[in-house]
Amino acid sequence: MICVIKTFNSCFPKTSFLKRNITPFIWRFTQVLFKQGTTAVMFFIATYLLTKEDMGMYGYVSSTLLLLTLFTDFGISTSVSRYVALYNSQEKERVKKVFFNLGLVILSVSVIVIVVVLSFRKVLFPKTPHYLVYALPMIFINPLTSLMDGILRGLKKFKRLAIVTIVNSVIGILASYFLVTNFGIKGAIVAPLTYYTSYLLILLFSHRGYKFKLDRKVLKDILTYAIYFGIAALGHYLFSKVNVLILGKENLFEEIAVYELLNKINTEFLLPFIVIGQVLAPTVVEEFAKKKFADIQNQFKKLLFSTLVFSIIFIPFSMIISTVAIKLLFPIYFGEILESILLPVTLTFATAVPVVVINTGIITSTGHGKLMAIQNILSGIINVILNIVVIKRYGYIAVVWVTFGVQLLSNIVLYLVYYFKLKSLKERSIEA
Repeated sequence: MICVIKTFNSCFPKTSFLKRNITPFIWRFTQVLFKQGTTAVMFFIATYLLTKEDMGMYGYVSSTLLLLTLFTDFGISTSVSRYVALYNSQEKERVKKVFFNLGLVILSVSVIVIVVVLSFRKVLFPKTPHYLVYALPMIFINPLTSLMDGILRGLKKFKRLAIVTIVNSVIGILASYFLVTNFGIKGAIVAPLTYYTSYLLILLFSHRGYKFKLDRKVLKDILTYAIYFGIAALGHYLFSKVNVLILGKENLFEEIAVYELLNKINTEFLLPFIVIGQVLAPTVVEEFAKKKFADIQNQFKKLLFSTLVFSIIFIPFSMIISTVAIKLLFPIYFGEILESILLPVTLTFATAVPVVVINTGIITSTGHGKLMAIQNILSGIINVILNIVVIKRYGYIAVVWVTFGVQLLSNIVLYLVYYFKLKSLKERSIEA
């Protein structure tokens, strides 16, 4: 993983990225590795113990929960990291008020969503009304966990996050094995709730400096920016997880099981790049606040080139490892479905390599979440429309290929627009 971060060293010509960020990178990577690794192990436990049909239903329920969580969070937890970093350099007292103010917003929206889901669950989610109820508290617990993570990330408390995550990983894996072996698919659905609840409690008690006082500026700053990020997240859902709902509507639960297994494996391969974007973010926020637009533009170009190189390497690496891993560990998933979707799924995740670095590390950190919101929601709507059309005529394979094509084209447009935005900012700063 060090070779990955060394590659990005050239993006910071004046100050070594490696020297400044190697320690936070290692701690953040440790945290993300254990967090994502634990949820992956929990997923693989369920994959090994449940039937393909049950795993398809599990994937369908998980995608439904994720959709509901998008409405209860709506970009709050992500935008928090940016503003905590900003407050910490300019108005430190406001950092203490972030959890209380944003926690109240998440709680209020969660109550509304839960009441609506419980009242109309048979109409809104006819295929999973009973399974969904078991894990419904996740739509409140998950955003709160992300909120705490965002606060500590904005404060650059990467070491603390890593230690807490390592401790909680033991709880998550043991709970998952116990619940799945004793309660089957119901246990698999409840296991993430157990993991995230314990994670939230440990984070809450390990942090100090809460201030339980309403602050309009905190609410206005974070919620205004969160709206753009929430729209972007909803748009991203429309060209990622919505595919599972489309497949489920056609009762293709075996295809969902294979598709979600591939998605989970590829997500683990993205971890180093996800961490780099998150570690970059606080530094870019500080540089943008100091109006170092030329430096940021230079970093953007070099990061884009570096991540494109890694995207090319990602393709054969992912295809070989995924095939071998599934054949050895989950042989019942190795077959025609896997062979047909392996390439398009891999290509889709390869296009995500620059996304997880640049979108998180630079675009959102410079306050351009609105660009991502527009890009994601437009491309997401196009993806849904096209997939609804093609699945009837060409089947599940077309769904995966359409998603890859839409994501690739939308990313190209986004980066072209953002580059000219940075160029304009740099030119105005020179004139001033």
